[in-house]
Amino acid sequence: MPKSVAEARVLAVTSGKGGVGKTNVALNLAIALANRVQRVVLWDADLGLANVQVLMRLQPRGDLSDVLAEQKSIREILIDTPVGIKIVPGASGDEHLANLSVRERLVFSEAIRDLVQEADFIIIDTGAGISANTTDFARAADDVLVVTTPEPTALVDAYAAIKVVHNGAPWSRIHLVVNMARDEKEAGRAMLRLESMAAHYVGSRLIKEGYILFDHAVGSAVRQRAPFLLAYPTSQAASAIWKMADSLLKTRDLPKEARAEPAKAPGVLERLRTLLGGE
Repeated sequence: MPKSVAEARVLAVTSGKGGVGKTNVALNLAIALANRVQRVVLWDADLGLANVQVLMRLQPRGDLSDVLAEQKSIREILIDTPVGIKIVPGASGDEHLANLSVRERLVFSEAIRDLVQEADFIIIDTGAGISANTTDFARAADDVLVVTTPEPTALVDAYAAIKVVHNGAPWSRIHLVVNMARDEKEAGRAMLRLESMAAHYVGSRLIKEGYILFDHAVGSAVRQRAPFLLAYPTSQAASAIWKMADSLLKTRDLPKEARAEPAKAPGVLERLRTLLGGE
């Protein structure tokens, strides 16, 4: 029996800048959650620069541009994969999709509405940066996972993303992961610096999900067009993803009063209608 709308969780994976491994984290995290007997839909919402299907060697029957043009339904383009997740493919190279109209944003929100009852997790792989589309999708989620690297520019941009999400949706649980760190010390320094920068906005409610060390297995898996969790299951990067999945499940299962959420935080569908529909 499908879960009720209230039980579904929407997790947006975002970053302040490109090139920090956001899509790779989103894809492998989705697979890890599915292996924890969760029903997972991965939505490639990096509008105009979709990459999930490239990493998975998928041949979509359609993509988001068809849904937004109201030529196909979301279920018609949904892809079942052999790794246990369902994927909503994005559209690549369509500049128009990076700047959706009010009508198209409403169609997008209604498409998510159709999926919410079918999944335990909907993971939205947003675009990088703080454009209106990216930040609206992030602010509509229950949880936002911000991916950064230890580079100073990446940390500053991650701070900007955290600030925008929190200002627009103070009820959101904001998670942080430092990717491609050279060692534990570098990851720890980056985490502390960003935590200090964001303290004014989120304080202790910034949930630190740890780090993923630089791992040659990740690059090898990308060249093979395979998720590193499956291609190199004993790699350091895979181990970090498993820990992250378990942490997210633990956070999700906390009683509402222990989640640091306002009691009157609007539901995901209400947020989608407001943020994406422009109401």
